[in-house]
Amino acid sequence: MNTFIKLASVSIMTIGLGACAGSGSSMNAGERLNERGGEIAQYGDDWRAGNKSVRNGEKLMARSTDQIAEARKKLAKAQDNQARAAQMVADGKLGMARSEADYAAARTGPAAITIPQPE
Repeated sequence: MNTFIKLASVSIMTIGLGACAGSGSSMNAGERLNERGGEIAQYGDDWRAGNKSVRNGEKLMARSTDQIAEARKKLAKAQDNQARAAQMVADGKLGMARSEADYAAARTGPAAITIPQPE
């Protein structure tokens, strides 16, 4: 990256000096170079800011992708738990109904012990 900035700086300074040489400007060569260097430095600063934004965006994208995958796993687990809970409720109600029916049949059936009746 530094090589790119240095090469760009030298190239633009050379072009700038050539363009300004015949203009009769009141700035001397050092002043013109300094002015161009400031402009080029701004390009480098803008590029670095853009590069930082790209890196931060890529990190955020990776984190959010991981969070989505984790949320999908949690959702699938919750749905499985909900289905299992519904089955447990259904099985429990069936067991309760059987128990109630068995108890009712036992009450209407013959007594468990026979009590002798006086004659």
